[in-house]
Order: sequence, then structure tokens, then C-alpha cells
Amino acid sequence: MHESVERVVTPFLTAADSALGAGYSALLYGSAARGDYIAGRSNINLMLVLDDPSPASLRALAAAFSAWRKAASEPPLLISRSEWARASDVFPIEITDMRAGYQVLRGTDPIGGTHVDRTDLRRALERELRGKLLRLRQGYAAAAGDEKALGALASASAATILVLLRSLLTLAGRPVPASPTALAAEGAALAGAPAAALVTPVERRGDRGWRCTAPEFEHYMDAVALAAAYVDQLQLGDQ
Repeated sequence: MHESVERVVTPFLTAADSALGAGYSALLYGSAARGDYIAGRSNINLMLVLDDPSPASLRALAAAFSAWRKAASEPPLLISRSEWARASDVFPIEITDMRAGYQVLRGTDPIGGTHVDRTDLRRALERELRGKLLRLRQGYAAAAGDEKALGALASASAATILVLLRSLLTLAGRPVPASPTALAAEGAALAGAPAAALVTPVERRGDRGWRCTAPEFEHYMDAVALAAAYVDQLQLGDQ
């Protein structure tokens, strides 16, 4: 675990232990678990699966959450065990992404026994890709050639694109590379886009100083459009 991640997660879990005892599982996922965490850019993704999600239990976590907010931007997710057991049809992308790299820090493993239906994943993935494309087009029109604004939009969206690319490759039955750069290149190849169209934004993710040219952003939008079209036309029975 990255040192800066441990400084946030360890005291949080110590406080959660005091509040909940053994009545929860804690799952670290995302870049902090996969090993591609970038200090100052990446979020720390933690999920607690609670035996008891009552208001009293949530109030007991207040001190832990207060300390977390001072150190990290994205607070931990909270879900009950019964909700989690029925979550794969509504969170297929999120669960697929978690399965690509996670660490169980407390309790039993909530991921190992989950199954994501490929039909649910295909539907959710097309929706998210098309939604992302709409927002990229909206931002491109609003930026009016402002390279700094385009860079901010592209770099901020790249982490989400990586999540979607993991689901894309999983859905297609392809290996999912651990390296973000390799993942972007494989996703672009599968969609039929030039590698640089996705690799460049991924390598500049979180870079607030990036000045993205209009052609770079246009290639990025085109790659996302191709990925959405690939998912739309994918025949699951042939995979």
C-alpha cells in the first residue's frame, strides 16, 4: 500500500474498528489497490460492507469520516451486506472494476463470490460510454478552442474512461492489463481507434497544467464514440 494511502486508511479503519467491532468488511479498490496510485492525483477508494447499516451505526462512524475528509476528497462507500448481495445487476461496471484489483483490509471478502451478468454489463457500459461522450462534446463546444480548458476536461475524465475500458475488455473476453497505458492502448485497439487517442489523456490524467490541442481532444472523443459503437454492436453470444 502506498505510504500516503496508508496514512489515511489505517487511522480510519482503527476508528471504524472502535465503532463497529467485527461487524463489517473493508475493501480497498481502484488505483490504491492495483498499484498505480499517483499521490496528489488519484482518489483513495474504500468501501465498507456493514452488518448493520442503521443510523446508530452511521453516527458511530462520524469521527472516522471527519478525519477522512481532512485527508482525502472521496469518502468511503457504505453498503449493507444484504444490499451488496443483490447489487451486481445495478453496479456491474463498478464491481467489474473492483474485481480487477482490490485488497480486503477487514472482514470477509465481499468480491470473491460476486457474479456480474454480461448482459447487465453490456447495457450499463453502453449507457456510460454514451453519457461520457455527450459530456465530452458539451465541454468541447463550451471550451471554444481553449487548450487549458480542454486539457482540464480530458485529464479529469481519463480516470473514468479507464474504469470503462476495464469493463470493455472484460466484456470482450480480453485480458485486462494492469498498466493504465497498456489498458488504454488495448481498449483503443479493440474499439478501432489510434492508441494515442486514449493513451495521451490517460497519461495526462490529473495533470492540471495540460494544454490539450483541439485535434487531440477530437481524437479522444472519436475513440470514446468508437468504443460506444463497439459495445452497441457486440453480440454476447459470439464471445
